[in-house]
Amino acid sequence: MPIEEYLQKTVQICLGTSPENMLKTSLRICMELAGGESGSILGEEGPALQFLFSDVDELIGLRVPFDSIAGVTVNKNMVVYTYAPSDKRHFDGVDKKIAKQTNYLLSIPIPSIHPSIDNDKPAKNAGAMQILFNKNVFPELDVQNQAHEFNLVDFKNSKLYSEKLKNVFFMLPIIAFGMEVMTLRQTSYQVIHELKNKMISSLSWMGHLKEDICRSNPEIIENDDVKEDFELAESAVHEGAELAKDYLQFTKIYNPEFSSCNLNDILKETASSAKALAENFKLEGFTVELNLDKNIKENNLDAGKLKMAFYNLCKNAIEVLAEYKTEKPKLTFTSNLNEKELFVSIADNGPGMQPEIADNLFIPFKTKKEGGTGLGLTITKKIIDLHVGCIKCKTGEKGTTFEIVI
Repeated sequence: MPIEEYLQKTVQICLGTSPENMLKTSLRICMELAGGESGSILGEEGPALQFLFSDVDELIGLRVPFDSIAGVTVNKNMVVYTYAPSDKRHFDGVDKKIAKQTNYLLSIPIPSIHPSIDNDKPAKNAGAMQILFNKNVFPELDVQNQAHEFNLVDFKNSKLYSEKLKNVFFMLPIIAFGMEVMTLRQTSYQVIHELKNKMISSLSWMGHLKEDICRSNPEIIENDDVKEDFELAESAVHEGAELAKDYLQFTKIYNPEFSSCNLNDILKETASSAKALAENFKLEGFTVELNLDKNIKENNLDAGKLKMAFYNLCKNAIEVLAEYKTEKPKLTFTSNLNEKELFVSIADNGPGMQPEIADNLFIPFKTKKEGGTGLGLTITKKIIDLHVGCIKCKTGEKGTTFEIVI
């Protein structure tokens, strides 16, 4: 397969799945290009290097020291080709973990996407990619007794690079980008998760503070200004906690779990959840109409995340129907099978949206809703993106309709 097709496949993966899956796909492509039997991607984790991805699941999460072959690759910016059984730097914990001896090993530095602070030196590498071979695939290199190590600049001027490994190096910036996105996502998730916990804890302590004031000086808590201050503070903390929760939900959508399921079943479950939500809003006379195509069979979908996407649309609609006290409030679910594409529409009979709102529906943090986070419809669009689909909104005086094609 030409390198252009490999790159096209990788770009498609980048747009439609998580950074973890992007790295797995990129690794498999590099193994295929190099003719390797196995492979791994290692990144820095504190005082060690950690297997971030491997075609051998048992290795993922395992750490190796910086004086290992991978460490030499990362710290010295060297391409290393070696026969592992005779190389003392080979970490024997790897072979113990997989109960198999590593034979020939090619270790390549993964360049960082960050520019160097010192113009005279390259930026610190993001990690190392290692490809394993059962036999010596580079017979021009005798590594039985001693490893061959190449300075990266010299290696790119060698025949080994131009004739056998040049296409592998084309994939490295994509791998580096995937590693960076994964790290940022994990870090932000941890920070926001802790922030959410702090916000929830703050609400609890504000309640205790109010109780203490009531016991010590009840007159203060009855003061209108003090009451308003407490209400504003509690509202701000509550909105912060909701934003953190929505953001955590946003990060989870990049771990899709596709399985065989029926789109109509997802819509039926969403309709039931919408009815329950309407009861909470005391939306009298609320009905749901289901117009579902019986020709739709099972497809490879992430049922949980699609239900989340559809529910977000229903939630927004029900809030509007309740706010404007719409007569005979109603949601209509429609599904159709058009050749290989699945079509879904979710429509309400509310007052419609103003153009400035409709034009910014899927932009994060853009919301006119009091106390809203502006992430609900962004999450919905990302879920549809993960299914390589598209979503459109049509709105007018007779209501709003979201049309989805998967």
